[in-house]
Amino acid sequence: MNSYDLAVIGGGASGLMAAVTAAEECAKNRISAKIAVLEANPRVGKKLLATGNGRCNLTNRYADVTRFHGDAGLAAPMIENHTPQKLIERFLSFGLLCKELDEGRVYPNSLQASAVLDALRLQMERLKVETICDFPVTAVKKSGSGFDISSSSGQIRAKRVILACGGKAYPQLGSDGSGYQLASSLGHSVTELFPALVQVKTDPRRAKPLKGARSAASATLFLKGKPVKTVSGEVQFTENGLSGICIFELSRQIGQAGAAGRPEISLDLLAEYSVEQIVPMLTTRKEALGDLPAADLLNGCVNKLVGREVVRAALFRVPEHAAYLKREELSAVAERVKDFRFDVLGTLSWKDAQITAGGIPLRETDENLQSILCSGLYFAGELLNIDGDCGGFNLHWAWSSGITAGSAAALSLRKK
Repeated sequence: MNSYDLAVIGGGASGLMAAVTAAEECAKNRISAKIAVLEANPRVGKKLLATGNGRCNLTNRYADVTRFHGDAGLAAPMIENHTPQKLIERFLSFGLLCKELDEGRVYPNSLQASAVLDALRLQMERLKVETICDFPVTAVKKSGSGFDISSSSGQIRAKRVILACGGKAYPQLGSDGSGYQLASSLGHSVTELFPALVQVKTDPRRAKPLKGARSAASATLFLKGKPVKTVSGEVQFTENGLSGICIFELSRQIGQAGAAGRPEISLDLLAEYSVEQIVPMLTTRKEALGDLPAADLLNGCVNKLVGREVVRAALFRVPEHAAYLKREELSAVAERVKDFRFDVLGTLSWKDAQITAGGIPLRETDENLQSILCSGLYFAGELLNIDGDCGGFNLHWAWSSGITAGSAAALSLRKK
């Protein structure tokens, strides 16, 4: 049985950063240590390569505790300590140049996720961190002062373990949720898990006519008839329902509330205008259209396909010609364009979600993410009950938690 001082289970963003940080700490403090990353896939970083549409949005200039959910309050010191600028400088020390684009999103200068993975792998090679792939861990057992780690590929002994296995989102990339079972076997609890940053489902009869359309909107989530959150951005209409970054931002609360919340999403398609301003605009538009189709009343104001559906939703009967539209019908269209509402039937599944909401409670770890239930066990990344908004915040947590756990695990190896 091979023995290591530290085994990092999971070769994703948090696991790779944890391994690199641990190796750096050992080198700096003259700690002789063998470190290995155990990865179930044939190679590390598979999910990392898919982030940011292959560009890897690795942090956000505006990352602070308000952009995180779950046990965000307990995670605040880590999030605040590892600022976006510090992470940018850390990657620069790896030889990776970054640049900031829209809305504070930070990417590698090459806009290639592979550049981020290459930088981490190069650091691991330089620091002699061993990578063991095709090693799906099936069990971790506390044994004396260390751990016995089992896989269908063999067994490993380690003095310290960092669980960085990821959550349940994107199982096709290797995140199968097995880390929760490993943590549970070592005494930890797991909060309710649900997909986040994911498309929401609506009535197919409403969704299909809009498939492929895109429209700028201010989207408001209603739970039990009360508005709870509003986010602006581009809404994408799919055959299943609604998508786009602003919809992703609402999906977490939809998943958390479930059907009992009776969720609805209202789209304000002309957020810059009031109903009172829109009605005269539609009156002018009606006169310009004359004998042309009344369904085209909103052309030039909103997406053509979306506009037609708004008119149909606003009017029980759509006149054949725009000239036949009455003033009260114009008012109804104006009100509907400000409140184009959809009943939400839920979200898409894990395979469509970007992140897992829920996980190991941070109250079961100390300030260094070491388990308070099992000495020598550490956690990092998505496995914990922390998830962020869309835009680089979840990778920010992966790096921050990986640095925290990796540094603490390495320093715990110092002989007293």
